[in-house]
Amino acid sequence: MIRFFAGLFFVLSFCAKAQSVDSLIQHSESILKSLQVGDSVIYYQCHVEEAGVQISTASGQTLSGSSHKCSITEKLVVIKTQSGYFARRYFSSFTDLPNRKFTGLKLREKAYWNFKLEREFSLTAMHLRVLVGLERKGREAIEYDFVISKNNPNQLIIRHHKNFKQLVIDGDYVLSKLMK
Repeated sequence: MIRFFAGLFFVLSFCAKAQSVDSLIQHSESILKSLQVGDSVIYYQCHVEEAGVQISTASGQTLSGSSHKCSITEKLVVIKTQSGYFARRYFSSFTDLPNRKFTGLKLREKAYWNFKLEREFSLTAMHLRVLVGLERKGREAIEYDFVISKNNPNQLIIRHHKNFKQLVIDGDYVLSKLMK
């Protein structure tokens, strides 16, 4: 009898979580709200990081150089399925700073960005809250914000078909750190 009630409690709590995620998305102004089953939305984020330089010589000697800033560009593809949401995370090897090409992603992704698949995973309720929260927190980019530089260190482009948003995210809110 106790197992029956424990199982019933588990199923009801699972259904309540699923409903809360759907209601979170349906009551927001998020692009995720317009997704149908099989549909996807793409998040591009570019942020500035401090990077240290180490050089290894052929003789096995390691030399350290001064640190410098570089731009890190990530891509997250979110797909709505029958059972929830699924994501694929990619990283680009393109690290120029200032990064003037990031806004071009609004128009079309180019091959020279060299996005490589890093991870595939199912999205949890927390992950979806992060995506909705970033969309709420960000402010619309203006012409002076487009270049990723030390003055504009964190931006997000959200693309769903022909619907685009380019947002400036204040603070250290990075998709790869928040989606662990």
